[in-house]
Amino acid sequence: MSTASQDFSLRPLMRDELKQLAEISGDPCVTILMPTHRSGPETQQDIIRFKNLVGKAGQKLKDSGHDRSILDPIESLSTNSSFWQHQGEGLAVLLTKDDVRFIELKHQVDERVVVDDSFFLLPLLRSGSSDGGFFVLTLTWDEAKLFASDGETIEMVETEALPAKFHDLVLPRDPEESLQNTSHRSVGNTAGTSTAMFHGHGEGEDKIEADRDQYLSLVGDQVAGAIYNTGAPLVVVATKEVSGHFESTTGLSIDAKVEGSPSHWSDDTLHQRVIEAVKNQIGSDDAKLFERLGAAIANSKGSRDMAEIRDAGQKGRIELLMICGSPENSNDLNTVLRETLRRGGEVRRFDGNQREEKVAAIFRF
Repeated sequence: MSTASQDFSLRPLMRDELKQLAEISGDPCVTILMPTHRSGPETQQDIIRFKNLVGKAGQKLKDSGHDRSILDPIESLSTNSSFWQHQGEGLAVLLTKDDVRFIELKHQVDERVVVDDSFFLLPLLRSGSSDGGFFVLTLTWDEAKLFASDGETIEMVETEALPAKFHDLVLPRDPEESLQNTSHRSVGNTAGTSTAMFHGHGEGEDKIEADRDQYLSLVGDQVAGAIYNTGAPLVVVATKEVSGHFESTTGLSIDAKVEGSPSHWSDDTLHQRVIEAVKNQIGSDDAKLFERLGAAIANSKGSRDMAEIRDAGQKGRIELLMICGSPENSNDLNTVLRETLRRGGEVRRFDGNQREEKVAAIFRF
């Protein structure tokens, strides 16, 4: 009988959570994966899809001699329409008899149900890794939007207040009310808070400046909360004037800048310019890693052969596992991924178009 609580909180995969999940073993562990939709009539199809996958999980549990009561905490989700109105691109449900997690994925996944003594984690790697991923803030004096990118796609991030227009964040006030903004904060890719105080006089330039400082301060708080504990870089797309004011007002660490007014660009143009900025300004140690791989292979301390990598994973020899693209349906690679994380190895994911090989590894010995 399941003792997992019925907490239907949906959240993204946290940094280092993959390692925690890799260390979980149980008899059984149930992994349910499915694509989802953010809104519209397709969400009703998601409910039907989920119900069918739960049924499939129940059959797999029965076939392997387990009690299907482990699924009890999630059965009611098939009638919880509110849960399905707040999804991302994909959903992972991970169950043991003592725990259940609902992980929002930032990319679509294939339908899959796995009943084993550990979780099927490979499809979660793309959401759980900051390698190649970054946040993008498009900012003008009129509007602020936050996006997340995995290096291949870009999608909008919705926070408590973003996306927002200037007038959504800065409400009209009495012209004689205090104006000058002083912000006290402690941020820098951490969840920061600010205390804004307004004092001054009249309208005109002082009021405009105070309102803009308040606007940027509120945007900064939203961004800081969204990127907290992700380890992902922040790219700001704005004119030189706006980005300069944002940086000085918020104190947030900006890793790359794209100069220009994002309101004039298409989504494709935005993504292209951001990718170029990330490549040129943030840089990457990817080339050095693959050079290191080549040297390791030459000295019999690395491999591109899956059979050899699988054997090394079982023996705890993998120092660095390198996965290219999204090979999400390999049981062998999932096992290697889990063993590498469990034994203190590092896992890096690279864009699929970077290399021909799908998997490679550098060994400890």
